[in-house]
Amino acid sequence: MPIGFNLLLVSIAVVPALVMFDGPVAQFLIEALAAITLAFVAAAARAADINLAAQITRRLKLVAAVPAIWMLIQILPMPFSGISHSIWVNADEALNQRSFGHISIDLGRTIEASVFYIANVALIVAGVFAFKDRRRAELALFALAAITTLTAIALLIARWGPVAGLAAGETNDILAAVASLGIILSAACGIRAVERAESRRAEPSRPKQHTGMALLLAGISLLVCMAGLAVSATFNVGMVAAFGVVAFISVQIIRRFALAGWATAVFAATLVIAAAMIVVWRYNSSGSALSPFLRFATAASPDAISVARRILADTNWPGTGAGTYAQLLPVYGETGSSAMSAPSTAAAFAIELGWPMTLFVFALSIGVIFALYRGALSRGRDSFYPAAAAACAVIILGQAFCDASLLHSGINVLGDAAIGLGLAQSVSHGNSS
Repeated sequence: MPIGFNLLLVSIAVVPALVMFDGPVAQFLIEALAAITLAFVAAAARAADINLAAQITRRLKLVAAVPAIWMLIQILPMPFSGISHSIWVNADEALNQRSFGHISIDLGRTIEASVFYIANVALIVAGVFAFKDRRRAELALFALAAITTLTAIALLIARWGPVAGLAAGETNDILAAVASLGIILSAACGIRAVERAESRRAEPSRPKQHTGMALLLAGISLLVCMAGLAVSATFNVGMVAAFGVVAFISVQIIRRFALAGWATAVFAATLVIAAAMIVVWRYNSSGSALSPFLRFATAASPDAISVARRILADTNWPGTGAGTYAQLLPVYGETGSSAMSAPSTAAAFAIELGWPMTLFVFALSIGVIFALYRGALSRGRDSFYPAAAAACAVIILGQAFCDASLLHSGINVLGDAAIGLGLAQSVSHGNSS
């Protein structure tokens, strides 16, 4: 499927432009690329490819559809006024009429958000098909590492000059997210070079690998991304990046030392408990009464926190409709307020989707991390693909509570491609059992 694969590379290649000029046009571009890519992938897929993709995603297909179904419910007429948003009740009273309301306060925005969500899922599914070939997986990894590095360089330059569509705070958030992902992807490129060199020493008949050059380029990319993280990240974001690095390194430790099943379980459980204790420590150290969806958003302005706090207090469990946070700002913001966006992705989800669906989305993310990590432990020399994807998913989930970087199109594409690559390589293609 060369056309579908090339379109996925194009989706990755346009990330710098998406980061610099995010907005409706960028989202439409992603949606169009996702639709065309999935169409070409589906047209070229064989029965064996479909069976393999079904095996890889068998536990994720139905749960991934739940958020899309909920967004559809949000735009349907609600016969119960207790579920629909109060804005529709007030409108009926003002117009002296009787009609069914909706959960969403802006049906158009919620439809746009649902289409964008489906496009992101489509990119992941297309990646599962397109990246199953080892050579294409290597090219995809190189493309991801190169694009994150170039984007980090562009955002580092942007810190000293205005960039259309990006405020100063947004530049820091996005740079921290890109750099965090870039660290993992660069490390994966380095591990790949070492793995291939070891394989050639074991089998001299294999093609010669340019290990030194690969390690040099991976090292340069790693240094650039570390510099980007150092100048932009808050302590919480840096801690999340460290979690991702530890998740990636832990797979290498387990493989290198050939730990037994029980030792692997103890080691992984120890890491999870240690991470949970650090999160609890950071949560309690703030000493404020903020919502858990806002507690770690230390980079957000006080105005943004205050506005989000008031909206959360007034939002019922069904939410206000996906993609509607911007419509609430004029209502809850004060004159001269600096709040232009949500202080964190988690807060935006809790307000727009409601806290039950938000918790479900985060549980889905944890399930993806678990599937990728388990896939990394079951693979051999290609374990760095699902390990890197699991680490990227850890970073994406953690940073959802720290800033709003996940609401940007470019970060979505990087995450989709990394997860699609990890899922595609999480199962040996010589074993379909």
